[in-house]
Amino acid sequence: MAPGTIFTMAGEQYRYLENMSSGNHLIIRNDSFLGEGVFQQDNRLNTWYAALDPAVQAMTQPVADSFDTGVVADADIVWEGQNRWLTANLHAFPEVEADTTQVDPSGTPRAFALSLADVVRLSGPGRAFTDFSNRATDQGENDGWLLRTPSVVSGHRVWLVGSSLHNLQGQLSGAGYGTGPAAPNRGVRPAIIVHQ
Repeated sequence: MAPGTIFTMAGEQYRYLENMSSGNHLIIRNDSFLGEGVFQQDNRLNTWYAALDPAVQAMTQPVADSFDTGVVADADIVWEGQNRWLTANLHAFPEVEADTTQVDPSGTPRAFALSLADVVRLSGPGRAFTDFSNRATDQGENDGWLLRTPSVVSGHRVWLVGSSLHNLQGQLSGAGYGTGPAAPNRGVRPAIIVHQ
């Protein structure tokens, strides 16, 4: 399956992100759960996964029980090419750069939010997110979604993919206007790794 392909499995629509080799495939729910913010993210991921079809749960691979995300402020990122498309200096934040989701046999099969490093790695020609519009969900102007990478030390702000409502469709943002309390124009977008 080509990166970026939209498909349906057990009544749920997904976007195919990446062939991770060894029969493992990274996929993400095609829409987000709108109106859920940073504080609701873990609970939403868990309840969504618990309600998945048992056949999909049986294919889901384990990932780390917790992620070493690092922290990077919005103002510290330098952008390459189009503004807020790809980072040019993520290597200056090694913990953030290293937080790419992988199968972890010592972890737990579960849903998770993508990291900033995941989204950057999956963006570009021939990848899952070829432009700003397909980085966003298919939910009209309410198409933004939260990542797991904090943009402040307190952890109450995370990076996100911006929404069309504020003319930020598909743009990466760690700024205050895109985080904090729940907002109707962005939400939680679960990802899983499946084995087939």
